Amino acid sequence: MSVRAELIAPEDVIRPGSSLTVHLRVWNESRIVDAYRLRLLGPPADWPDTETNLGRVPIYPGNHEKINIPLTLPRDSELAPGPLTFAVHVASVEDPHVVAVPEAVISVGEFHDIEPQLARPRVFGVLWSSNLVILENTGNATTAVRLRVAPEDERAPLRTKLRRSRLTLKAGERARVSLGVRVVSPTFTGTTTPWEIGVRVGWEQGQECTTSYVHRQRPFLPKPALKALVVLSTVAIACAAVWISPLGGKKPGAQTESAKGPSQVEAVREAEKKEAEEAKKQQQQEKDAEEKAEQEKDAAGALKKRPFQTSLTADTGKNEPAAAYKVAKGYRLEIKTVQLSASGPEGATVFLTAGAQQLQSTGINNIKDYTPPAPLSLKEDEKLTLRVDCTTTPPTGDPAPTPSASSTPSTPAPPAARCIATAVVVGQLIPLKGPYAEPDKSA
Repeated sequence: MSVRAELIAPEDVIRPGSSLTVHLRVWNESRIVDAYRLRLLGPPADWPDTETNLGRVPIYPGNHEKINIPLTLPRDSELAPGPLTFAVHVASVEDPHVVAVPEAVISVGEFHDIEPQLARPRVFGVLWSSNLVILENTGNATTAVRLRVAPEDERAPLRTKLRRSRLTLKAGERARVSLGVRVVSPTFTGTTTPWEIGVRVGWEQGQECTTSYVHRQRPFLPKPALKALVVLSTVAIACAAVWISPLGGKKPGAQTESAKGPSQVEAVREAEKKEAEEAKKQQQQEKDAEEKAEQEKDAAGALKKRPFQTSLTADTGKNEPAAAYKVAKGYRLEIKTVQLSASGPEGATVFLTAGAQQLQSTGINNIKDYTPPAPLSLKEDEKLTLRVDCTTTPPTGDPAPTPSASSTPSTPAPPAARCIATAVVVGQLIPLKGPYAEPDKSA
């Protein structure tokens, strides 16, 4: 029994959020009616609204069937642009050892999207105020961002200022930009006046979004304070009038009062102490600013965590009985699952090793997917190896047949057995150093 399958994907670039249809053709090259179970492998199996189990399809001998598989690419910043490999596992119902795993590649396109958020919906100020706008690149590609801020009302007596009007954000990166508002024409008395400040964020291809917050301009003396001041002034004037009038009692005369408070020496010492504290505080602020700038510089060039998926194929027919993947420099590979499939004669063996640790050793007829029971990671330069041993041992008690004298010497020997094993490895690459590094839980 044998089966052949082919997976065809569109060659066009597919932007995240769009849908596509891939075509799977399955040929029944056996002599009996058979059905085949279909299962989606690779990153599309983890996408929302995607069926991993594609069901099964019956096929007559010598015929083939075409199956349409709809896929929708998620609009997620973690879906990096570029080629994306996936596969379909095709297994016979009559003989589960008859397997085909065709692969296809989707070209994932770029999309740009920026999500702005304001730290405070409203601010207060007499002469000035400040706010923060938090920008997050929710697209999957690096995006150049432009910022503009201005009062919505042209009559507003305000001047706006941005710390940065242009910046570049990588996929999934966040940045904070400070906004400043200065009052050009402050008011001495009156009520609080609200002014709406619009923040416009633009990026690739003329895309733009707008958000806003409210600056509430306060007067120097609000109405309650002004009323209290008027009352106090009236009372003071009345008291002064009574004091200097004949009704005040004694005739006013010169009065002296001893000076109160600290001496001149103590005042000088207090001023020097305060100046020293201010200088120390200024030095600490400069040191904190330098450390923060250094951390931002280190984080900008640091390696980032990214999803990982690759396929290993060992084929004795191509004289390649083993296939291996070597972990890249600066990373460690955390393995989530290894989806295994194999075909070959009974008695062949499949080996799966991670570095010096053997993960699985099983007969080709008992092959099954491998999921680590505990966190499993490989350090940089370590290898994940898939090997197939196609050597078979004849059953005990059956001696090898001896050719008879009448047999024809020129009869050719049967072809050597061929074994094929495939492993689809799914996990993630995690930096060993930097702000995005994580502790190794398997250590």
